[in-house]
Amino acid sequence: MKLLVFKLNHLGDNVVLLPGLQALRARFPDWQLTIITTPELRALYTPLAPAERIWTEEKLRFDKCWRRPWELATWFARVRALRPDACLISFDQANIPHLLARHSGARVRVGGNLQHIRLQGTLTHEVPMPTSTSPAEWNWELCRVLARELGGADLAALPPAPDLSHLVSPTAPRSGRPRVVVHAGASRPFTRWPEENFAAVARRLAADCEVIWITRPEVVAPSPAGTRAVATRTLADFASLVANADLFLGNNSGPMHMANALGCPGVVVTGATGMGWNPYWHRERWAVLRHPRLECAPCERTNKVTLTCANLSAPFACLAYWTVDAVEAVCREVLAQPRGPHHA
Repeated sequence: MKLLVFKLNHLGDNVVLLPGLQALRARFPDWQLTIITTPELRALYTPLAPAERIWTEEKLRFDKCWRRPWELATWFARVRALRPDACLISFDQANIPHLLARHSGARVRVGGNLQHIRLQGTLTHEVPMPTSTSPAEWNWELCRVLARELGGADLAALPPAPDLSHLVSPTAPRSGRPRVVVHAGASRPFTRWPEENFAAVARRLAADCEVIWITRPEVVAPSPAGTRAVATRTLADFASLVANADLFLGNNSGPMHMANALGCPGVVVTGATGMGWNPYWHRERWAVLRHPRLECAPCERTNKVTLTCANLSAPFACLAYWTVDAVEAVCREVLAQPRGPHHA
């Protein structure tokens, strides 16, 4: 059985698909998986498929390849030559994955639709968004449908945390103090709590914690005094840090979802991001800081991407609500909670 998976998106979107693909690989070890993803996320999928069946392309270039007919023709030929029996098109994919799946020759094409797909008849099995609006559950349900349709079997009702152990390696010896990883970045500017606020919390925690400040291109603030600046150049670099940390502090972002999947306790400052994107696993170890009574928040939905703040009277009030004092206090509360080993 040949399964072609389309998943070109950000880190968090891929992390929440992994449990389903891992379950399919475990349940049907003879299936041949081919995965189309972005170059920087290839490492997530190396246990699932050999290198020659993990195809990569930059998301924007792939989504816009209709503007370069020679590239689109190359993708058509590549997909047709694979002769897949089935295609999985995650709900967050654009028109090109739907087009390629439709003409792949696959008899089963399972996917979701955020109502922006202009093409008709691309899916044989369209899976609606779950009532929970959780992307983790939506992706899991796509894989459950595939398991039933192609393998005559079923998966569990809810997704387990993904296994990311292939990315984790031992880190430098611990200092004996609690280790805190601070990631002040995020892919979209309007979802970021001010980086100077993260820096202030990091400085305070550094008085009695080992604080690691993740350097990012979008974060221009220098590493705060008393912290250790680390550039995580690969997914394995980051996974190894947070798998051995006592606390992750950051925005609602892909790195946050990876930290959550790895079982690291965390504090996430959340503004516009939809409720479905709350940390899905190990919830008892996480504090999600949302404005408790702002009518416009969250303005994002799982099936509706928001690109700017619509609150003209008080822009970014959802994020401004959280002070440095409040976030520091919550971090210390989470650090004080008793817990056993937290590796996923």
